[in-house]
Amino acid sequence: MVDGDIESNRLTIGASASVNGCVAGEVIKVAGTVIGGITGYVVELERTARVTGDINHHSLSIEAGAFIQGLCRRIDPKKIKTPGSLETSNSIPVVAEGDATNDLGQKSDVRKET
Repeated sequence: MVDGDIESNRLTIGASASVNGCVAGEVIKVAGTVIGGITGYVVELERTARVTGDINHHSLSIEAGAFIQGLCRRIDPKKIKTPGSLETSNSIPVVAEGDATNDLGQKSDVRKET
């Protein structure tokens, strides 16, 4: 579980993971639970996804069985803001259940894959 907002170019939220906060990025794949808004150029919701919050997107795909409670808005890609420091990143943060540690040695549910 992640409590707080997440910003990344590419983000995958695994089926057993949950995020309490807003999610923003270029490509966002959701198989788990998000309680908060999602803003992304491409947003993909798998059948196990549960989203409570608004989704702002340029492209949205929803598998049968996904749960959404909120508004879905298609927006101009020029209005989707991605943090400049993340635009050149090749890493893909993955939110999943597990024991990952951050740079400070603290446990975290966000792991970066390259």
